Order: sequence, then structure tokens, then C-alpha cells
Amino acid sequence: MGKTRGRPYDDSGMALAIVMGVITLMVLLATGAFYFASQTLFQTQMAAHHDSAFQAASSGIVVAFADLRSLVASGTSVTSPRVVSGSIAASSATYVATSTFNAAQSAYDCTSTGITPDGTEEVVVACFSIVTAAPGPLPYGSDVFYFAGGYQAGSVNGEGVISGALFILLPPATPFPTVDFGGNMSLSGGPIYVQNGNFIGNSAAPLTVYTNGTATGTNITRKSLADTLTVTPVDLPSFQTRSLVNASRQSTDNLLGDTNTTATVTEVPYTPTRCAGADGPYKVVGTETSQVGLTIIGGNNGTASFGSHTSDAVHDDFAYDAGNHKLYIEGTVYVWGDVTISQDITYSGNGTIVCTGVMSVGANVVPSTSDGTPDARHLLCGFSSGTLMFTKNNTKCVGAFYAVGAVDLGVNQLTLVGSFTSEGGVSAAKNSLMITAVPLIGTYVAPGLPNLASTSAGSSGSPNLKMTMWRRI
Repeated sequence: MGKTRGRPYDDSGMALAIVMGVITLMVLLATGAFYFASQTLFQTQMAAHHDSAFQAASSGIVVAFADLRSLVASGTSVTSPRVVSGSIAASSATYVATSTFNAAQSAYDCTSTGITPDGTEEVVVACFSIVTAAPGPLPYGSDVFYFAGGYQAGSVNGEGVISGALFILLPPATPFPTVDFGGNMSLSGGPIYVQNGNFIGNSAAPLTVYTNGTATGTNITRKSLADTLTVTPVDLPSFQTRSLVNASRQSTDNLLGDTNTTATVTEVPYTPTRCAGADGPYKVVGTETSQVGLTIIGGNNGTASFGSHTSDAVHDDFAYDAGNHKLYIEGTVYVWGDVTISQDITYSGNGTIVCTGVMSVGANVVPSTSDGTPDARHLLCGFSSGTLMFTKNNTKCVGAFYAVGAVDLGVNQLTLVGSFTSEGGVSAAKNSLMITAVPLIGTYVAPGLPNLASTSAGSSGSPNLKMTMWRRI
């Protein structure tokens, strides 16, 4: 029986299909890479445009403030909307700032819009309150870091960022010391004020530094310091006595401290489960003769739970959940001795820890809010009669703190969010320092924390202005 011979198999069509498929894939990959690179470049350019627009808007606020202040101080009545405009030469961004007299006739509301040549806009708003000639406190913590006294930090380098307003108030000295935020530090936001010191810094976008010294660095423009800010140290014995009385009274009735910002918290019945060393009033730790201090640490021998802590809405004025490393605080807690926090914690409540010694933070201390930023219900305030020390690299502290001594920033990759005030200035700052102000934090600060800086509001009975609010929209 014969056999049928088949034709030879021709796979040239398959080879062509494979080649075409490979070419198509290469085209797609090349197109995708080009698109990704284009998007990255676009996003970088957009970020730069927004920075330029933001700096222009911030400059508009400063120009509007200076314009109105000179008029108000001269006795001129300014009741109609007042508009100032200008441009930032380095970026070609422009600003238009409009100040409107409010209905109460007590302040001017200012809105400043910065616009780059490509049309990118940023808006900054501020409030300029009318004040009398008598000296008065600046708004505590409102977008401001106050570092009064000496500055012995040396050069601060690394990949750090300063975002928001920065006030560095130094005592008169000859020659002026130098505040050095050089290296790869990046400055943004502002304004920056340096009194009785020289300034070195770098900024990605144009930034104005107000100083009576010198100001140098990339994208830094110097302007004269118009206001003279003065340090008003706290009356320590009086403040300590008042704080001890408040903590004792609040322990007796177990009310919600001395602030109305926590009125939504439900107070639980008094519990005898107190912090170690709080044998009397549960919000007073130690005694004058037995200054045991307050220590929050982790590990097998870590700080034990104390107080009642059902939830953020139901808890004692002063309690600690060791299992979840969570601190609950309202009103004033008084600590005889030092305060040491070396365990990462979150906190809930709006209260102040006042200690008679040194306050040392060597861990992450952040609020229990969803985004980790403070608000009217979650803000830890701390007062140290000595030094406020940060002791561990790569940690974050969020809150409002006041130190009679210096603020010691002697660690790397430290992130500070909120307001940090000291009579003793700054010491031992190291690299990659991150400083971020929180708009309106002054409205969150518990009454248990004192003010520090004050400024003369005018002379010879003339009225003047002070900036009581500044924020980015």
C-alpha cells in the first residue's frame, strides 16, 4: 500500500509574527518609559511652580503687613480695602494682596495670591490685629518657633527641611553669632526672622529673611528687621506654684483640667490606679522631698498601665495604656523631678506636663489623630524647668513645648512638628533636622503653658498691628 508524502512545513509566517510582536512590545515599552519620564519631569516642574507661587503669596502678606502697619502707626484710618502688588524677580512670580477691615473694626483680614507665569496659583491668608502701645505677647505657637537666648548649634546640615515661620531671638552680642542652616537643608514657607544674628541658608524658591545682621545663601533675600522682639522669661516660682495648685485641684474633683477644648470627653469615675510616685493627688507625681520624676519606657520592666482609659472620648485626666503605648492627658500634670520618654507613644487629649527638672525625649511622640497632626482635642504640651533634650536619632516629636533652659537638638534626623520655645536658645543641633510649624496651633495650646516672646506694639500711645494668624490655603 502506498504512502502519502506531506508537504514540507513552512514556519516563516510564525517567525514574522514573533518579530512583529517583539517590535510592538519594544515600541510600547519605549512609549511607556517616555511617558513616565515626561510625567516625572512635569510633576517636578509643577512642584517648582507651586513653590514659586507660594513664596510670592507669602511675600505679598509681608508687604501688605508693612504697608498697613506704617499707616496705622501714623494714625491714618484705613477702612477701605487696600491692595498691594508686586513681583519676585528670581522667579517672575507676581502677587496681589488685599487687606479688608473686619466688621468688628479690630483687625484686617488679608488674602494674598501668588501667580507664576504659567498660571499656577497659591493663596496665603493672614490676620493683622490692631493693638495698643503697651507691650503684649505674640500669639504663642501660631506658625512660630521661638528660640530665645543663645544659639550654640553650629552648622545644621543634611537633608533637612524647615517649613513654616521661624523666629530666632538672640541677646545682643558683638560680633553677632551665625545661625547656619546651610548644607543640603531646604527652607520653605517662612517668614524667617533672626534678631541679633547672621543667617546662612539655602532655599529651593526665593525666600526673604528679616534680620538686623547679614543673610546669605541660595535664593535668600535679606530685608531689615522692622520689629524688635524681646524675651520675657517666665516667673518660674510663681508658675510652678500655680501649676502645682491646678494639678492638685484637678485631681480632687477629676474634672477636665483647665481648658474648654476637651469638653466632648466623658470623665470616668476616679480610679486609685495611679502613676508610680503619685501617692497623693493622682495628677501630681512625687513630692518636693521625693522627686521621683515620670518615666515612660517599654520592655519587660516598662512603665505599667495606670488610670482608666476606655477610649479617646472616655478616659481619666491622666492615664497610660501600656499595652498600646498610649498616654491620656487633660489639664495640668505636675511632676517633681525629670520627665523621660524612651518608648514610642501616641497621646490623646489636650494637656500640659510641667516638670521641675529636665525633659528628655528619646522616642516618637505623636498624637492619636488619623493623620498624626495635632488639633484642638489632641495636643501634648510640655514645660521643663531645665533643658528640653532630644536623645535618639530618627525620631519625631509633635506638640508644644517650653524650656527654661536650652532646647538640645543633639541627634540626627530629628523631626519637630508644632511649637518649641526656649529661654536658653538652641544647642548641639545636628544633621537632617526637620522643622514644621502647624497653622493655628496657638489656638490649641493648653492654658497650662506660658508665653515667651513679646514685642513693643508702638510708642507714644500710637496704635500698631501684629500678625495673629498666617496660613496657606
